[in-house]
Amino acid sequence: MNLIELFANKTLIYGFTILITLALTVFLVKKYKLSNYQVMIFVLLVLFWSAVSIVRAYRKAYAGGSLESGGLAMDGVLAANIAAAYGLISIFVRLPVFALSDFFKSRKFFVMLALLFIITTNILVVVDPSYMSLLLSSYALGIGASLLALFNIMFSETFNLQQALMSVSILSVAPLLAEFIVAPFQFAATASKPNDYAFMWIMSAVFAGIAFLFLLFVKDNKSKERNFTLKKFMGALGDKRFLVLCLMGVIVSFIRFASSGSNVVAFAKTDFVAMHPLLIAYLDVVYSFFQLIAGVLVGIVLKKRIGVRNTLILGLSLSLSYALIAGFSINPTLLFVTYSLNGFGYGLSYNVLLGMAMQPFAKDMREITMGIYQTFFAVGIFYGDKIYALILNVFKQSFTDLQLYQSVFLFVAGICVFAILLSLLIFNKKNRAFMES
Repeated sequence: MNLIELFANKTLIYGFTILITLALTVFLVKKYKLSNYQVMIFVLLVLFWSAVSIVRAYRKAYAGGSLESGGLAMDGVLAANIAAAYGLISIFVRLPVFALSDFFKSRKFFVMLALLFIITTNILVVVDPSYMSLLLSSYALGIGASLLALFNIMFSETFNLQQALMSVSILSVAPLLAEFIVAPFQFAATASKPNDYAFMWIMSAVFAGIAFLFLLFVKDNKSKERNFTLKKFMGALGDKRFLVLCLMGVIVSFIRFASSGSNVVAFAKTDFVAMHPLLIAYLDVVYSFFQLIAGVLVGIVLKKRIGVRNTLILGLSLSLSYALIAGFSINPTLLFVTYSLNGFGYGLSYNVLLGMAMQPFAKDMREITMGIYQTFFAVGIFYGDKIYALILNVFKQSFTDLQLYQSVFLFVAGICVFAILLSLLIFNKKNRAFMES
């Protein structure tokens, strides 16, 4: 019995998942001596992100997969549009969410709204799987992902000003736990053909429902004073160093979403790669696991040892390595193993930029800087998914499916090189104190 056959035993998968989840949670609570309230925010994010992550990577595969495999057999452009809707809605939601939560003095209310939207659109997909229902579901997931920044603010405010980067590292564990929790359900739905995609959308609604009920017992820690003012907003936009960070956020998010998630799942399920369903189900786990390791290392090791600039360059270099491998290879085992490089690289670059968007600023500025940064970040998400449709429209007659995917990976490699050069340029002596704070 080979390793894949061994772990294809569903009972073993569920048991392994439960043990890993519990062990990581206990370790985290004891290591950082988290308060009860910090633990509640952490658990809430795990439940919330489970509702998002269980279907996020399968939207494109569901829409574009053949009827025989359980898909809806939509053309590549429609499938890419569904995937890109996730980032498109984020562009218009991320900043207003911060402004509105500040105006109404409540973050909890908007998390509840997002969960209700996810539940409603999940039900629509199950009842009537179509382009429109999947598009609405993708919008709902995008709105949900937009609130991740709210969780970061809620969590960071329970730490002192100098621990902003550490709080980001700690909270980055929550998405990994969510990936561990949902992976067995993803495998159960896709282990045999036709794939039961509806089951994943049902489970997403279940996780969202549990998160909604749990949220009722979580206190809203939004302060009563207004932080989101026009003066502070313009002050943040007037900081050129901060705008450079926002530009880097666009680039890093583009690299991440063009070379991972639903795009890689769709690539792995093609006939020319033909990756085993178990490996596909655990792609996001591998990515998130190494993203987690990188995120923790950023906060407690790398920032002190090699500095922020070198940590960012290291992350971009690892993403570059994976993009080059995926651009020239269709070996499923190699793609699965080296996917860890992509997750580790993104974990370094994402956490560095997120910490820099918060740490140099006072507590009452963090909602504004995070909202602006996340809006720029969403632009990269949108084009990371949209790039497939753009290339398909231009080269529809001359590109095979394999050439389409590999051309995107090679384009991502070029963007990684550009980002590395830009990092060397912007981390000059003049900006070093701000960037390395």
